[in-house]
Amino acid sequence: MSEKLIYDTPALYNQHMDDKSQQVFAEFYKTLFSEHTLKTIHDCSIGAGGTTLPLAKLGYDVSGSDLNENLLNRSKVNFEQFGFFPHLFIADFRELDKHMDDPVDCVISTGNSLPHVDTDGVCTFLQSASKVLNKNGLLFFDIRNWDAIVEERAIIHAIDPKIMTSDEHISIYLLFNWHDNGSVTFSFATSVDKSGKHVSMDIISCPAYFPLLINDINVLLPRFGFGILRYIDMDDIWLAQGMEKTGKSGDFEADFANIQWYGVLAQKI
Repeated sequence: MSEKLIYDTPALYNQHMDDKSQQVFAEFYKTLFSEHTLKTIHDCSIGAGGTTLPLAKLGYDVSGSDLNENLLNRSKVNFEQFGFFPHLFIADFRELDKHMDDPVDCVISTGNSLPHVDTDGVCTFLQSASKVLNKNGLLFFDIRNWDAIVEERAIIHAIDPKIMTSDEHISIYLLFNWHDNGSVTFSFATSVDKSGKHVSMDIISCPAYFPLLINDINVLLPRFGFGILRYIDMDDIWLAQGMEKTGKSGDFEADFANIQWYGVLAQKI
């Protein structure tokens, strides 16, 4: 059995880099920012850049930071293949103001990244983000529905098999490990069986997450000088599950229990 941390593998290098995903995210951002005049956008958890590249394609002046050097290097490759050369640098998103000399119109955090820090860390991030934003600047982040995850408190989820034939069966399981400090770590276990015999088990682990609940967001953003403009159901963006597949009404509050991934758009007051 082998075990690796997800950020030390190429697992995320091409995430959302396919043409369809790029178009989906481009259309999403176009609608999201349609009522705002923005030029500069900084993604403080840019990863390999798949969800941020569409912003550059839309004409925004994009920059990015992340703690993982491997992902930043890949982000550079992903941007450059389309002719973009954004300023990319290693930084903890709680210390943006220590790394950015020029203010920006918008700070984003993509990929459910904020819950990698606890509540105190989110508070520090909000203070730092406010410092690097222009007057009336925007803050956008997307996040898993941690309310639903905490309520279910699952231990294991079986994901649709990658391969299931008479000769080969590759199964994937999502494992949850809940900790006393309230955090949770996820692992993806891939089990391979051939000709009826177990061949291998590979595990890719993720760093700890600290569940960030919607009530936390409602309280913390105003506390640190942000007015919440809107919440956005992003299941169709991240999980390809639109209202037609889930029977949702289109009202965020009414649908919240059935939403798995959502976005928050706020403005510096």
